[in-house]
Amino acid sequence: MRYRMIAADIDGTLLNPERELTQTTMDAARACMRAGAYFVLSSGRMPPALRPIADALQVNAPAVCYNGGAVVDMASGKALFSTPLDIELARRIAKRCEEMGLYLHAFVHGSYIAPYYSDALTRPYEELCGVKATVINGKISEHLDEAPMKLLVLDTPEGAARALPILKAEFGEAANLMHSQKHMIECVGKTTSKARALEFLRKYLNVQKNETCAFGDGQNDLDMLLWAEYPYVMDNAPESVKTASARFLHAPSNAQDGVAAILVKELNA
Repeated sequence: MRYRMIAADIDGTLLNPERELTQTTMDAARACMRAGAYFVLSSGRMPPALRPIADALQVNAPAVCYNGGAVVDMASGKALFSTPLDIELARRIAKRCEEMGLYLHAFVHGSYIAPYYSDALTRPYEELCGVKATVINGKISEHLDEAPMKLLVLDTPEGAARALPILKAEFGEAANLMHSQKHMIECVGKTTSKARALEFLRKYLNVQKNETCAFGDGQNDLDMLLWAEYPYVMDNAPESVKTASARFLHAPSNAQDGVAAILVKELNA
């Protein structure tokens, strides 16, 4: 097969709308690995939230976590590459979010902290990632004791849409801010991206650039898709993502096992 390194986003891409990893997807990924490809999970998620998926797929390569903030060996938990958000910048961003009344998580100490517990915001995120929040009952800006891998704002889709331009205007020159889902704003270091992490991993695995393939559906996947030789945008992606580049290829939606459909087609080519 042409692909020796397959990078796949998780939510909205590899998982179906019920957030399930289907047998069809697992079979296709494993078949590609048997054919000689590396299968790379590339997500905004932290390592503990990726581990069940990595184990189910029996991945044969490190994972890209925190939207490119780290490349982690899933077996050992060792970070091979890391670009945390500057701690003073993170404190300023967190403080501004707090002034705006925004709810956010900070990813520190291999997990994440929440200012308080919210049934509307904390609980759904815990269910999404499978990892319980550490609730500090205080302000994130005042409790950061290490450089976080990322900050994550959680709101309604409308609230996140209003907040993102404001945060970009104030911090866009120093940090990367983007939607990962309609109700989430990801904040990472200015040099942090899935593309940069994947380029490190490509060289680490000794894969040629023309052997790379990527699947994604969100704004936070755009740099990864632009980086890949074969960039597949999911049919369930927003129109702004689908039309971001004339190079982008089309994959069926995550409800149709779109990643698996493309991989099986490639295996049978």
